Amino acid sequence: MTRSASSMAQHLIDELGRIVSPPYVSGGIFERIKNATTPLGLPAEEERLPYAVVMPADSQQIAAILKLANRERISVFVRGSGTSLIGHSRPHCRGIVLNTHRMRKLTLFESYGYFECGPGLTAAKLGEALARIDCFLPVWPGSRVIASMGGLVCNNTSGHIVDVCFGKPGDYILGLEVVLPDGQVIQTGSKGLRRIAGTDLTKFFVGGDGLMGVVTNIRMRLVPRLQQAYGVAVFNDLGALARGVRRIFAERHPPPLFMEMMDHKVAEIGYGIRGMAPPPGAVLMFGAVSASQRGASEKISRMLAVFSDSGAAELQLVEDERVWQQIVAAREVIGSYLLQQVDGVLNSAEVVSNLAGLEEAMDDVTHFNRGLPLIGQLDNYLFGHIGALTFHPSFVFPRRWTTAEQKSALEEIFRREMELNLKYDTCGGEWGQFGLRTPFFKAKYGAAGFDLIRAFKQAVDPHNILNPGILEGYR
Repeated sequence: MTRSASSMAQHLIDELGRIVSPPYVSGGIFERIKNATTPLGLPAEEERLPYAVVMPADSQQIAAILKLANRERISVFVRGSGTSLIGHSRPHCRGIVLNTHRMRKLTLFESYGYFECGPGLTAAKLGEALARIDCFLPVWPGSRVIASMGGLVCNNTSGHIVDVCFGKPGDYILGLEVVLPDGQVIQTGSKGLRRIAGTDLTKFFVGGDGLMGVVTNIRMRLVPRLQQAYGVAVFNDLGALARGVRRIFAERHPPPLFMEMMDHKVAEIGYGIRGMAPPPGAVLMFGAVSASQRGASEKISRMLAVFSDSGAAELQLVEDERVWQQIVAAREVIGSYLLQQVDGVLNSAEVVSNLAGLEEAMDDVTHFNRGLPLIGQLDNYLFGHIGALTFHPSFVFPRRWTTAEQKSALEEIFRREMELNLKYDTCGGEWGQFGLRTPFFKAKYGAAGFDLIRAFKQAVDPHNILNPGILEGYR
């Protein structure tokens, strides 16, 4: 006999309560809506809201939840903080949302040279704890105050940090604890500082888009904190800015720790909200690291010389940390700052250039919305992690737009994003490859590439219980 939605919801709440205890299960409308929305701005649809939200404390509870879900053939959607811009945490059918925010344990194993943490620990809290032992977390998303480590690992994103300087989180992960979709718990990797050669189970889950399992413990190598110095260059011409960045890499200068850009109108908004005088042009801000302060400053000076020769209108070496924090704050949460000035919902693309085509890509992203029916009506607010050759052309959707108009505008963004990433033969380096970008994956890697991932998924999750819709490309 088929249960009604309300009967199924109550049955699941009762069963989940026996696993995690009743205070950590909610069928309340607020929790269900909160855990079914994303920054894309689309409203939660009542018929697709989860039956319940459950907040487990450890891998054994997650294993029991997944075993229950397999028995009942109920979908499970995993959520950390919900900051993802790729649609991973947006349920598209009735099911259970498994929220990992309680799993925030951190243990430092300094004598072994690594730490272990739970998936619910935020990047900011982890970074603060590591700083106290003079170490550095090589993961720096703009949303780090609330971004969870589980999501960052499953997406393998380094955020604002330039890949060629510090790499990706996966370069530091020594091992994981993972609950497979059927409820089995496995350990991957090693406790040695040398990562495994050959077949390494860890690689199936780091950057796995949440398809193959639920990460419940993360073991990462401790990275000593280095000295930092910073610089700012202002350009009147975005082409000259791109040319200067390309030269940093083409001429083999030491790579920056990070290198962020804002076009002129975005920079004016960010600077204005931080109480600083508006810059006269587009802003490029960057950092470098070295074992000594002198070494870091010398690297910045070399970059400043390149930008001077490339036509920068203003240059600044910043060695005072307090001054730098004021400057970088103008960029760090620029999305929120934009929405303080322009009412609506912000949506962005991720376009990645190759090195040789950086100047052409700058022109493409500057005119990203040209000729498009809906977003062609909107201002393009351009910023990005240009040191990683990544751009975020961004648009504020008016609140008067209907849901259908918002969905159509999102389709325009993702189609144009796909066109440009295929043009430059690149991939998104920040937001993942599936969910909203499945059509791109198929276009880039073909049916054989997609079928390979689908076969992996089928092998570990034959009933498609865990995070269904990501691989299929639910929009």
